[in-house]
Amino acid sequence: MVLFTIKTLILSISAATMVTVAVAGPASAGCADLAAKQGANITYGDVKKCYDSVPFNKAIARSTIETVTKAFDEYYISRDWATTPRLPKPFESDPVDIVAKLKKIGRTGYTSDRKFHTDIYEAIESLHDGHAVYAPYCYSAYLFVQPMSLYAPVINGKQILKVYKDNLNRGYEDCDVIKIDGKDAMGQIKKRASVLMTAKDPNVRFNEALASMAYNQQAGTFVTIPGQFAYSQSLPERPSIRYELKCIKSKKTVSLDDKWVITPQAPWSFTDTASYYKNVCLAPSGPSASPVAKRDLGEMSLKRHDDAFALTKRALEGSAQAAPADLAPPSDLAPAYPLATKIGAGNSTVFYQLKDRPTVGVVVIYAMVIDFAEIDFMYQSLDTFYKKGVTDIIIDVVGGNGGYGNVGPDFAQIFFPNKGPLDKAAHMRFRVTPSIQKLSAKVFNTTDGGKSHVGNMFSVQGGGFYDASRYFDFGKNRMYTDTSLFKDTVTESHHGRKAVYTKLTSYQPHTHPVRPNVAKYPWTNNPNRLRIVTDGRCVSACANAINYLANQYKVKSYGIGGTPGQPLSKYAYAGGAGASIDIFQAMFAFANMTSPVKDLPYQAIMVWTISEIYAPDSKLPREFDAARHPADYRLNYDPVNARSREAMWSQVAKAAWKK
Repeated sequence: MVLFTIKTLILSISAATMVTVAVAGPASAGCADLAAKQGANITYGDVKKCYDSVPFNKAIARSTIETVTKAFDEYYISRDWATTPRLPKPFESDPVDIVAKLKKIGRTGYTSDRKFHTDIYEAIESLHDGHAVYAPYCYSAYLFVQPMSLYAPVINGKQILKVYKDNLNRGYEDCDVIKIDGKDAMGQIKKRASVLMTAKDPNVRFNEALASMAYNQQAGTFVTIPGQFAYSQSLPERPSIRYELKCIKSKKTVSLDDKWVITPQAPWSFTDTASYYKNVCLAPSGPSASPVAKRDLGEMSLKRHDDAFALTKRALEGSAQAAPADLAPPSDLAPAYPLATKIGAGNSTVFYQLKDRPTVGVVVIYAMVIDFAEIDFMYQSLDTFYKKGVTDIIIDVVGGNGGYGNVGPDFAQIFFPNKGPLDKAAHMRFRVTPSIQKLSAKVFNTTDGGKSHVGNMFSVQGGGFYDASRYFDFGKNRMYTDTSLFKDTVTESHHGRKAVYTKLTSYQPHTHPVRPNVAKYPWTNNPNRLRIVTDGRCVSACANAINYLANQYKVKSYGIGGTPGQPLSKYAYAGGAGASIDIFQAMFAFANMTSPVKDLPYQAIMVWTISEIYAPDSKLPREFDAARHPADYRLNYDPVNARSREAMWSQVAKAAWKK
């Protein structure tokens, strides 16, 4: 089972469920110019002309809104919690009645197809739940990237918006950004951040909007991720962004009008609007109809950073310009990792040792896809730490990604070995409907996988999420031996709306085999020897893991970035698992049942949260349990630690272990 990381950078091409809809044929000319470019030298006007030429069809719109509304009304587990008014700090998120929003869209008389689908996308984005998304390929086919990425360091106690990287090599790095599109630059960044689905915490969204560094497995080092202000998979409002910069070293004020650099997110095949509509927009009518190679949703999303790096690089290739002599990049920016030695790199983690503080090791978690092989690698690397004299460990989840749902207990056991089989059980529950009850009866004990190569996880093949045999019965202290998980339900009312839920359950408990050296490690069962550094973008499965360390075992955390003086969450969309419409329908198909959520007329990614997780002593889902989110200590970005992860690690080490 996967906790999907659904962010708005990469359009994942997944197997679309087929539907045939009779439509009026669109005009052929609108997409012809875009098709002729064959992915090169695309202009904003090319894409806009194509998108706007797609015809609005009432039958397709009606079918779309019915499907999306059905999914979010009956199966989205946070439907009612999302209407919570006045969420406490560090959250700042308006109450969202997603069903009312979708029904209002359904009643609106649209004439623009793009506007209709964009309104659905934005309605779901307003939930600030990264497990919830509707993204049609038709209007997410092209990636828009700005030549510059920005960041907000704190210098002499003042936060300033600056250029992080100028991909055109014009030498604008670290110039102050004064205005954007004629308005206060910082205000424009916060305006963009306010709508991101990333988190209910505005400071986490602020971090997501700006540039950061993420470990790139292929490159073997950290690379720049531009931030969601500098890229968009939806059509931006304007063909360019206007910047006013103040460059201190050159003593120049610079005005720029940077056009979006545009690249296709997949090898689309079309020649005009009619073929674009057929091949990119409409769901294919047969297994060989789509010209695009299908890609797995979870796999693509888990490789978000690598794909971001590749797509951004591709978008900007060939666009570099020579830097003016008087605007050469600053020479005093810290080189990357001059004082850290890489101990080893796995498929999800990488280990470093600080040279100037050799008693400090760093575990970077860049994806929570931790299988049995990765667990073995982690134990081996920790043993290397021990042999090299490491006594204290920083766990770096800055920009941490999602992954497998039960990684949290597995990861926590590496530092805090289980005291019993339920020591790290995640308390969770599901929404229940009559259709789910019928499905669960048919798929009991059918899920493929069991304790597979991905540890205490199971495949979503077969009964998947709704196979009760894969969950623990707290009442009888054993795994479920029948379907009573989905029959013996509870009805609750939240903010005036009723829903039916399972009782609390857990993934199948799993205890690591005893490893002789673990007891010798100074950090084992010792939170004083461990620290977490996060920018709040540790999401989904990453959040599940950090929750155990920080909230259950009291490992102190350092939150970096955001707005100085304000709290910052340790993690984002921390509760539950997301399921795509394809997975949801596949479970019903496996049981020879008709899915209650019908096919989408358009090829699209649609995902919603189907389970929620609770702390053992809380009555609030962790997604809304604000008191458990803030980091213990705060750090600010500066021009050095924003570009050198080693500098960030050194700051944490000095603050944590004053010796």
